[in-house]
This record gives sequence, structure tokens and C-alpha cells, in this order.
Amino acid sequence: MINNYFLLALFLFLNLITTVIRTGLMNVRYAHLISLREKGVKNTERTIELVTKRAKTRSSLRLTQSILRFLMAVLALSMIEPGENIYLSTSIILTLVGTAIIIWLSEFIVERAILRDPEIWAVRMTPLAILFIQFLSPILALPLYLSKSGETRNLVTITENELIDLVDASQRAGEIEKDESEMIHSVFQFGDTMAREIMVPRVDILSLNVNTNLEEAADALLESGFSRVPVYEGQIDNIIGFLYTKDMVNVWRSGNGISSLQDLLRPAKFIPETKKVDELLDEMQAARVHIAIVVDEYGGVAGLVTLEDIIEEIFGEIQDEYDDMEEELFQEVGPSEYLLDGRIPLEEINELLGTNIPTEGADTLGGLIFNRIGRVPTKGETVLEDNVSLTVEALNERRIHKVRVKIEPPDETNSQENEQKG
Repeated sequence: MINNYFLLALFLFLNLITTVIRTGLMNVRYAHLISLREKGVKNTERTIELVTKRAKTRSSLRLTQSILRFLMAVLALSMIEPGENIYLSTSIILTLVGTAIIIWLSEFIVERAILRDPEIWAVRMTPLAILFIQFLSPILALPLYLSKSGETRNLVTITENELIDLVDASQRAGEIEKDESEMIHSVFQFGDTMAREIMVPRVDILSLNVNTNLEEAADALLESGFSRVPVYEGQIDNIIGFLYTKDMVNVWRSGNGISSLQDLLRPAKFIPETKKVDELLDEMQAARVHIAIVVDEYGGVAGLVTLEDIIEEIFGEIQDEYDDMEEELFQEVGPSEYLLDGRIPLEEINELLGTNIPTEGADTLGGLIFNRIGRVPTKGETVLEDNVSLTVEALNERRIHKVRVKIEPPDETNSQENEQKG
């Protein structure tokens, strides 16, 4: 009887060990394994091999646990003596149920503990897992072949953040280039980007009054280099359509006598400023349009967005022959000192400079300064955000054109804040 109890405890212990291995290996996050490998953690490479051979690993561990559970049930039943209880069937049922509860409860507790850090446990238990697989390989060879469970079939599912970690690790290891890594990051951020974050703001829109004569409209198009220009009636908030350069050219070629812009307009597409960029791309592709007017919550024109703006969100700035080559949005002018365009989004600044400028309440650098000062600033005014000083360098009427950004050491920033308060 004592030997039976010892064997039962041994089988339960082996079953728990198998549970540790299975829970660890089947729940690892691949990006975390790559990170452990970079840190030189022992056995990580062998763990990655086991994870990539997911079908064989899972089958081996399941078979091991099935055998151990069966042995525990048989052993528990063998400990019942027929002569000591007339209710033999009840004893058998209670024994099986009790054994099942003990197995389930112990496995549940172990699984909860392992899931807190499955990668570490998977790496630790890799040598034992390899022993199990090698021992059971002959038994599993035929079932694996018949089930066509390719060993290279999908790994465990990983989250978006884990995939980004994997991309960053690959960049550090030199497996992918920096621009490729940035493009992948842009793809993940694409679905969270709203139209207002990439639009040309209202103040930068070149628009034409519907009463503009054709000659003046043609001059404006040629001077700007734009292929499409919004046309309004009365005020810019009342956009009635788009004027296409190619339509103007066709009019001149045909000489059909059209004298009003109204006759050349194409319908305008309007979108809310909160429209997600990925949805907008689908809509523009379906409608075969390249430009849309962005409206705010009150129905006024907030800006416009083009297909080029959307594409640049993934691939970066696309410079064409009509873009101003001399105008730089970002210039490094000294150690930890930069000259930035006021239109640059705050999120992009934080990404480029590694800063933590708050993005609540404003989308752009100029917008942040306006919010902090509460009026139209003057040249030379400075706003402090943590260890970053933002100084207005140039204005275009009421718009902040250039801002000098200087990243200060924390002590120096604190002294500047005290001086301002004094």
C-alpha cells in the first residue's frame, strides 16, 4: 500500500512537470524568446526550435500526460480492496472523481503560476521537454505523418506589441534596416491615425472663388503646381467642388467657350476630421478620388487630405517636382537643439527626439504653444515642457512658422522654471 501511495505521488509529480513544460512552451511569446536569446540566456535557441516544431512538441506532451493520468487512475483503483466495502461501484466512482479533481486542481494552480512568465519556464524546462520528445518520437511518428501536421506550421499567436518588439530586436541585430523598421511601425500606426493628423490645415489651403475668371484660375494653378484646387462660393466653408488642371487644359484645347469655373467643377468628397486613415484610403480607392475636404464638428472646413498624404504616412515624405526643396521641416542647429516647423505633429517630434511632450489638446507643435500661452505669441516667447524649451522663432501673420526646440538637462530646466516664476 505504501508503495502504491509513493507511485501515485510520483506520477502526480511527473504530470505536474509535464504541465509546466506544456504551459510554458505552448504560451511563449516569440518576441520575448528573441529578446532572451539576445541577452545570452542559456537554452533559448533550443527552446525556439521546440516552439517552431509546435505540432510534434504538443503531441508529445499530450501523450505523456495522457499516459500519466491513465496510470494514476489505474493505481488509484488498485488501492481499493473488494472485501472491505460492499458498495464497490460507489468506491470506484468516488476514487476516479477524487483522482480527477486532484489532477485538475494541481494542474490549474501550476498553469496559473507558469502563465505569469511562460518564457522563463519554457527555457528552464527545455532539456526535459527534449527528453520526452525523443522518448516518444517512435510512437508519434505515424500519427504525425497521417495528420499532415507540418512542423513549420504557425507559431503561437503574438500581439501587435510583441511583433513590434520583434521588429525592433531584428533592427538592433542588423537583420532589417532602420527605414524598413520605420515603415513597419508606420503600418501598425496607420489604423490609429485620423484625418486631422495628416491633413493640410485650412490656413494652408489654396482655394478659388467660383467667380474667379478662367485666366486667373489658370495662373493660380500653374503657379502653385497643384493638380486639384477646391472652389468655394461666398466663403471657404462653402466648398462646392474641385477644379482639375487637366479639365482646364482640355477646355483650352477644345475651345468650347466655357467661361465659368462652375461648369468645370467636379464633386467634392467631405469627411469628418476623426475619420480613420485606413478607412479613408478604402473609400477613396472605391470612389476613385484623390482628394477630400476635412470638416470639423461644426461643419466648417478644417483642411484637406490627399492620397499622397495617406501614402506618406507609411512610406515617408514623397518629394515631387512641385514641392519646395529648400523648406525643411526639421533642422538640427546644435547639440540637442533643433529648428522645427510649427506644423510638425507632436507625436512625430516625440518619436524623432525621444521626448515626452504631452499630446493632449493639440496635434502640432504650433498648436501646443498657442494652448500654453493662450494668445497669439510673439517672436522669442518660450514655453517649457518638462526638459524641453520651445521658443517661437518666426511667425507668419498669426501662425507659428518656426520653433527652436532645445532639450535641456533636468537641472537647467528647473532653474529656468524658477527664474520664470520669480
